[in-house]
Amino acid sequence: MKNVYDIRFEKNLVYIFPVDSLRTTGITQNMIHEKAAVILYLFYIDTLPNYYGYIDGIPDSIDVYIISSKAEVLETVQSCMEQLRRGHIRYILKENTGRDVSALLVAASEIVKKYQYICFVHDKKAHDIKLKDATSLWIENLWENLLGSESYIDNILRRFEENDRLGILAPPDPIGDHFAAWYGFGWYGSFSITKKIAEELELRADLTENRPPITLGTALWFRKEALSKLFDRRWTYDDFNDEGLMSEKYLSYGIERIFAYVAQDAGYDTGTVMTSSYAERQTNYLQYSTSKIFSEIRHFFPFYTVDMIEEYRKSTRKMIEFARKNPCFYLYGAGTLGRFCHYVLREENLLPAGYLVSEEAKREISEGVPVFSIEKVRVGSDMGVIVTVFEKSAREEIKRILKKKKIVNYIEFWEE
Repeated sequence: MKNVYDIRFEKNLVYIFPVDSLRTTGITQNMIHEKAAVILYLFYIDTLPNYYGYIDGIPDSIDVYIISSKAEVLETVQSCMEQLRRGHIRYILKENTGRDVSALLVAASEIVKKYQYICFVHDKKAHDIKLKDATSLWIENLWENLLGSESYIDNILRRFEENDRLGILAPPDPIGDHFAAWYGFGWYGSFSITKKIAEELELRADLTENRPPITLGTALWFRKEALSKLFDRRWTYDDFNDEGLMSEKYLSYGIERIFAYVAQDAGYDTGTVMTSSYAERQTNYLQYSTSKIFSEIRHFFPFYTVDMIEEYRKSTRKMIEFARKNPCFYLYGAGTLGRFCHYVLREENLLPAGYLVSEEAKREISEGVPVFSIEKVRVGSDMGVIVTVFEKSAREEIKRILKKKKIVNYIEFWEE
């Protein structure tokens, strides 16, 4: 079974729709709208104006449910929607426990059963002034990419109708200088609680810490059947202990990451959806930030293309295996790659006897490891050598030197 992260990549389950045009299909709007509902959780009364436009932009024939644990929030939203003459909205007051996750799994549990396609999204607020701009962009990510416009919503629903294996469409990971999720660090320490939930639900899914989750923030469109096992659990407010909100093991942090694995267990795929304008911004940010990151780390991680990284993984496994079989081994080359190999081996508690260099050693020790000129090192029958240079011509020269010294027990870390 493959991981949902890899499946999304291999099937290219990333959908980009415009907000101002409707894809042409044989499916009528009314046929879709009667199957759909939008469920919103709102908590912060001072930020409500940020969401009125999105609510008003939901097609009139789609049922909308607004949930809050604050009566004044519901009253304020209802007053605004009545002025806009927006119908098909129901207002639900919930217990002030579990925030957005209990709004979906407890307050809206019976609502979900009535529809085929459901959208859930909630408000957010920056509590740290340094994160204000990043949080605003994340809010735009959630709301714009799920409820961008009436035609955009219809495009999402039509995609579900056309692809009966599609179980979830979620917004992309948040981008911004303060977020690491986009670069594959979406667990944020919450893998263990997510795994615990998966075990409780007895999910048949590939849940592994070396592949990041692809749902964050409890914001998504989903097919009812895809998450039926999650709702069948019959959650209660007592399941949520908000005193643990700052802990990485807080229940809600696991639930927001579990959706794609629940869908996989039910036989459905999870994809990502965004507006064309957001995709432009995301692509621009990704290219710029990735360039900055790789330019800084190249001195410590000397690989800068995807195929090089894949080759590095294979080469690392080969090197570690060689070092374990040869307790007396040397690293030939004391440059960037040689030092990098030393770091990798040290993590495995494998320490080289020294660095080897072709010319006279300019220093006696590098990174706490002695440096020897190949002409002066004593060759032993138990000696192993790992050639740690990139350039093919340099590797060929090193192999000639090793042959001359009658050293045959060696490998090249990097082979083309």
